[in-house]
Amino acid sequence: MARARRGEDGRYHGDLPCRWCDALLDQNGRRRPRLYCGPWHRTKTYAANIGALIAGMF
Repeated sequence: MARARRGEDGRYHGDLPCRWCDALLDQNGRRRPRLYCGPWHRTKTYAANIGALIAGMF
């Protein structure tokens, strides 16, 4: 699996997997790494964490 590396200019180059579906995302020289395919995968992650927190309370 490919990994992004931080260059001397402080930008990320290479691929990182989406935290939800493991699809590889090209970083295209971004200053901050792109961690999700889109906003929906980020929302699913936050909702799953909140659901686990609420379930853990009971």
